[in-house]
Amino acid sequence: MSASLDTHVAAEAGCGLFTGIGGWAVVLHELANAAADEESRDLAGRVMRVIAASATDAGHAGHTEHGVQWHDLTEILWGTAGIGCLLLTLGPEYLGPAALDLATRAGDWLLTQAEDKPPGLRWSLGGGAYASGRLNSRRRYPNFAHGTAGIAFFLARLATQTGERRFLDASLAGTEWVLSTARTDDDTCTAFHHEPDATDLFTLGWCHGPPGLGWLFRQLELSTGDAAWRTWLRRAARADLMSGIPARKEPGFWDNVSRCCGSAGVAEFFLDLHKLEGQSSDLEFARLLVDDILDRAITDESGMRWSNYEFRIPEPDLPPETTYLQGAPGIGSTLLRLHRHLAEGRWTVTWPHAPAWD
Repeated sequence: MSASLDTHVAAEAGCGLFTGIGGWAVVLHELANAAADEESRDLAGRVMRVIAASATDAGHAGHTEHGVQWHDLTEILWGTAGIGCLLLTLGPEYLGPAALDLATRAGDWLLTQAEDKPPGLRWSLGGGAYASGRLNSRRRYPNFAHGTAGIAFFLARLATQTGERRFLDASLAGTEWVLSTARTDDDTCTAFHHEPDATDLFTLGWCHGPPGLGWLFRQLELSTGDAAWRTWLRRAARADLMSGIPARKEPGFWDNVSRCCGSAGVAEFFLDLHKLEGQSSDLEFARLLVDDILDRAITDESGMRWSNYEFRIPEPDLPPETTYLQGAPGIGSTLLRLHRHLAEGRWTVTWPHAPAWD
């Protein structure tokens, strides 16, 4: 990792929390704490300094009021919002007070990128996402991954740490637009996948579904002190509880067991809820999902792995993956977490992009 750091920084979205060295910093920090490994801590510090040095000043020469950005990307998995979350959590340990200053400037840039969309605000993916021509620049995503909910999450957390009302106002305005895209029948809440060409697609996983919205609602509860956001959190949870998963295959759930889009991520959301409120029904639903995950496992002499299913492509059976979001590591993490949860043990990993559930 140390030898290839510069190469990865130069890659597309190379500082991203999930696509680049931002995630490296999280791994190295966790390893340093778990194993008292000072070499890992030193490398985590180097990674954080490289990320800070890679920020692009969005203003003109001599003017910094427009803030900073990374890769001209807005959203939380690849871009500036996710790196901002990293600066707010790991940043102070490795960068000192400069971390909050840089996160604040990232928030300022995001405010300049907001689009007025009554009744609130929304964000595009940013110009860097469209440079290759692979993505449709007209698309706007409301949910946590790639969307306004993830950006609103960062801005709400930034408002808490800075005391700056402009960030909370933008977060609330973004959430207002997200809710305008949501289906709320039967006291549930789930936002469509994206506009303009998927406003009739409502998915159920963490990335583009109710669990990700639940993370935003929980952060807004923490940032505002308003108990009404707990009601919205429960509506998001109810959307998955009433959906028929894991038995239901499509539309929406895509027969997916992964951490990003499928059962593993939903199970972890319900473990979050059980930690928060202690309702037995939340734990029972998480266990139901994990039992189904184990039933779907491919087990042979090579070990245990999983294949997902994407009904929107000609060959929908996807090969097993080794990535965290779509493959065995993320599912393994969910299995470990449930094991510790049932043993009343503390889950040790703190994600920069997740709200507190204590």
